[in-house]
Amino acid sequence: MADAASHEFNAADDATFLALAGSAARVGVAGYGLGFVLAAAGLLGLVQPPFHLPPHAAPVIATLCLLGAVPPMFAGHQLRAGARSLRAVATTAGDDVAHLMAAVDGLQRAFTTLVAMLAIDAVGLAVVVAVMFPRGA
Repeated sequence: MADAASHEFNAADDATFLALAGSAARVGVAGYGLGFVLAAAGLLGLVQPPFHLPPHAAPVIATLCLLGAVPPMFAGHQLRAGARSLRAVATTAGDDVAHLMAAVDGLQRAFTTLVAMLAIDAVGLAVVVAVMFPRGA
């Protein structure tokens, strides 16, 4: 790594940042994709409920899909912002530390969102199981 006093990274470090930026951007796009699919499933479930589900289950599951679409889209946005900052570390001169700190902030926010998403998914799964398999049925 480059001398910390210079606040600039060398070519090998820049290549590492570019590779990480590419990975973060791809995961961000996947987050957008997952969010879009969940939103589409939720909307479709409200407009055209699946016939094989119990009547009370379809709107609950559709609503969970709509709510579940928000965190991956939000995390995708944060990851893409972090990727832009990482790319700036590698492609600009003079502001590497500022760009790196912006990237770290974006990635930290994305990971926090992903942890929240996993918690929401666990609760959502419990609700789906409770709706699909009510006790005493």
